[in-house]
Amino acid sequence: MELCTMKELLQDAYRNGYAVPAFNVCNLENIQGILEAAEECRAPVIIQAHWLEAYYSSPETVVSIVKAEGERRRVRAAIHLDHGAAYEDTVKCVRGGFTSVMYDGSQLPLEENIANLRKVCEMARAVGVTVEGEIGTIGQNSEIGDVLERVYMTDPMEAKRLADETQIDCLAVAIGNAHGFYTSAPQLDFKRLSAITELVKIPIVLHGGTGIPCDQLQKAIGMGVSKVNFSSVLRKAFIKNMYSYMEHNPDEISLMDIMNSGKEAMKEIVRDCIDMCMCRDRY
Repeated sequence: MELCTMKELLQDAYRNGYAVPAFNVCNLENIQGILEAAEECRAPVIIQAHWLEAYYSSPETVVSIVKAEGERRRVRAAIHLDHGAAYEDTVKCVRGGFTSVMYDGSQLPLEENIANLRKVCEMARAVGVTVEGEIGTIGQNSEIGDVLERVYMTDPMEAKRLADETQIDCLAVAIGNAHGFYTSAPQLDFKRLSAITELVKIPIVLHGGTGIPCDQLQKAIGMGVSKVNFSSVLRKAFIKNMYSYMEHNPDEISLMDIMNSGKEAMKEIVRDCIDMCMCRDRY
């Protein structure tokens, strides 16, 4: 496995008109399934953990599993902290071996978001770690389902200011995308995205990839989106197939077989996401 910074992966995607899919993980089978599918598809991937997922074991544990499982595979990957809630989260994950971190200050006033991101960038840049920032809220709920107090779309001029004043490596934006499952067909605001990419000359990140129609997703990629996050769709496939397996095998007590049934279903979704991001055969 070639363990990279996220910046390395996104720069190539940004130049060549595709996106790198980022998949949330919290256990061994999640990591195995993503790496196996990535190797089969010859696709670069980002393995990421929300700060709660990282702390479920520890950042060091996440990194150790990725390295151990990736050692025997031909795959190019980054390990990323998703939605770090505080400066301390980014420090813990950098110390644990993550190759990129996200600080999410989107609920803060712009000046405070910028000030905190500068601090994160100074720390991360010293050790060659990529930083993702966010401005705008991804739907009305956080990535773990909490209702957001402050809901707003990304303002292009504020996006430019955040990018310029922090020198982040990539920027997550809100253009009609949302975390979790969409209650109605999503419609991305391409006019807003165009205004953002006219002003912000770094890779753009689209959270809430679950449920965005392929044509809209690929149009956004053509406009500068270089990273797309997927989480809910993977978890749903994993759990649904695991339930089905247990219903058909009620006496099964092999945890390996039960968990593997979920992993195999999840791999199908990973392959689909790779194809939507147009990154098959990019490694």
